[in-house]
Amino acid sequence: MLFISTQTGLKAVQRRKLVDEVLDQLMALIQSGQYEQGAKLPPEPELMRLLSVGRSTVREAVKILMHAGFLEVRQGDGTYIKKSSTGLQSVKATLIPQNVEQVLEVRRMLECEAVELAAIRRTDADLQRMRTLLDQRNEYLDGGRYAEYVASDIAFHIAVVESCHNDVFTAMYSVIADGLRELLSQLILDTQGYEDNTVYHEAIYRAIEAQDSEAAKRYTIQNLDAVTSRSSIAAHL
Repeated sequence: MLFISTQTGLKAVQRRKLVDEVLDQLMALIQSGQYEQGAKLPPEPELMRLLSVGRSTVREAVKILMHAGFLEVRQGDGTYIKKSSTGLQSVKATLIPQNVEQVLEVRRMLECEAVELAAIRRTDADLQRMRTLLDQRNEYLDGGRYAEYVASDIAFHIAVVESCHNDVFTAMYSVIADGLRELLSQLILDTQGYEDNTVYHEAIYRAIEAQDSEAAKRYTIQNLDAVTSRSSIAAHL
């Protein structure tokens, strides 16, 4: 029997690409106008059959769409469309929260101050916590586990703030955490244009580790500028 050579250039299909494809199809369905707000999606086994993917891929796509505010999962009942959009507007234009500029403005003020203090006050335990969250963040992104990726991204920034060892500061940052989760979940739905900011996060970590407050702030500003730029473009499409 003749077997196909392993040198033919075949590559394993990344799970992230499968999740992206499912996200694109579900978003196209929601945007098609066929279904109004409150319409119920087919049950999970039916979505698996229609999309020819496994249960975990469907669940990851549904989870990030839920965090982005598009779907609502009712335990024991099913998954429903929470927001629907029609016409020629882009996905991001219909999703970006109206108060996104305020959320990002407060985030900038808090994080720029936080990284400077964290670089001075961080402990070895703080660094270990940040390192663990960064590793999880990268692993989740590569695996297409977008909801966990967003959660670990936000948890990393919370860990930076917690490294200031100021309970009031931490409480203030937690106020915008939910808004950030929704915003980042929405941005990642642009599967073709989404750019991950891992390079900035790694640089922020290294600067805090080296207790270099100036560098930590500089990389934080670069990261925030990248997010703000994508959000501004999306909000005005």
